[in-house]
Amino acid sequence: MKHIIYTYMLTMALLLMCRGQSYASRIDTIAFRGDSSHVMQRICVYTPDGYKPDLSLTYPLVYLLHGIHGNHYSWLRDGNIRYTLDSLIGNGVIRPMVVAMPYCQRFDTSNVDEPKSLVHCLFHYGSILRGEFEDTFFEIDDYVQAHYRVDSTRMQRAIAGLSCGARQAAVIAQSGTFNVVGLFCPVIHKRQRPDSEIEPAHYWIGVTEGDVFLYKGRRFRLACEKRGIPVTLYQDKGSHNWKAWRKMLDIFLKTYFPAANTPEDTPVTDSEEQNEQQPAPAF
Repeated sequence: MKHIIYTYMLTMALLLMCRGQSYASRIDTIAFRGDSSHVMQRICVYTPDGYKPDLSLTYPLVYLLHGIHGNHYSWLRDGNIRYTLDSLIGNGVIRPMVVAMPYCQRFDTSNVDEPKSLVHCLFHYGSILRGEFEDTFFEIDDYVQAHYRVDSTRMQRAIAGLSCGARQAAVIAQSGTFNVVGLFCPVIHKRQRPDSEIEPAHYWIGVTEGDVFLYKGRRFRLACEKRGIPVTLYQDKGSHNWKAWRKMLDIFLKTYFPAANTPEDTPVTDSEEQNEQQPAPAF
């Protein structure tokens, strides 16, 4: 009996110690009106443990875009991004970074805190094809750079999106202001192609075997290769869902933002895809 009580007390003490050493990251929820577009922009911003606005240290900046019927909370709510970042940064696997998650829709600004139904969003799909979010994205980027200690150099900037958000990320990438672009199960229009006239980013494309849009990611990869743009294709089992996107983001961050003393992680693909493409060096 004494042994059981001692074991219980020791376990509770360890749990309290771990709780006291918890990773103190922060999520800011921001809304501001764009100076040029006059659109109300909304973003959630993750800052890591130890982040202080008044220090000279700067952090890599990663943008994460949601899908067609998500919002700026989707990566937090469904992608579990805060836990992922806290775990990877806290355990010294990746570098501390600032992650911005904007609201990417422009066709409906009512009740933006709640995700819209898929039917509702498909009805307004033309708004996504017209690039209304992409036209105002750099208002968000200017705000983040002005209010957070992020590294503005191209080599320390990345953008990634899932599904239709991947299409938006690919369009924004043509600005030449991001070093690497993650496309997770991308829904990219047939006529959309990477722009070889601008210094190309490295594209990291994640696809799943059970995804009805699998061919779109493969097609975009071939378009990159034809234009001589560096590209990596990662293929896994699974479908067009958050389970796949969470895994892709984990690999994406480990590949391009490894901690200084951590060996670079190489995406695990099937042998054929891995022989064809190797990931770009981490930066």
